[in-house]
Amino acid sequence: MDNYRRYAAVILATLFVFMHVFPSIGEFTMKDCPVCKLRPNKYFSEPGAPVYQCMGCCFSREYPTPARSKKTMLLVKNITSESTCCVAKSSNVITVMRNLKVENHTECHCSTCYYHKY
Repeated sequence: MDNYRRYAAVILATLFVFMHVFPSIGEFTMKDCPVCKLRPNKYFSEPGAPVYQCMGCCFSREYPTPARSKKTMLLVKNITSESTCCVAKSSNVITVMRNLKVENHTECHCSTCYYHKY
C-alpha cells in the first residue's frame, strides 16, 4: 500500500509541474510574433509614399491524424496540421522604383494559407 502512495505522489507532483510549465511555453513562442496587421514595407516605401503589407501571426495547430482519414490518404501522414495566415483582404497594385509593380495592402485578416491550397 505504501508503494501505491509513493506512485500517486510522484504522478501528482509530475502533473502539477506540467500544468505549471506548459501554459508558459506559449508565452515564449508568441512574444516574437506580433498580431496580424498592416505594417510599412521598408524596402519598397519611398518618402511620402509608403507601401503597406500584411505581417504578423495567426492560428496554427497540429494533431494526430484520425485513423479513418488515413484510409483515404494517398501518402499517409501521422500528423495533420491546421493553420491560417496573415493575408490581404484588399489591395491596390502600384508602381514603385519607376517600373516595379507591387501590391499595396489596404486591409488584413487571418485566412487560409495560400501555400496550403496547391
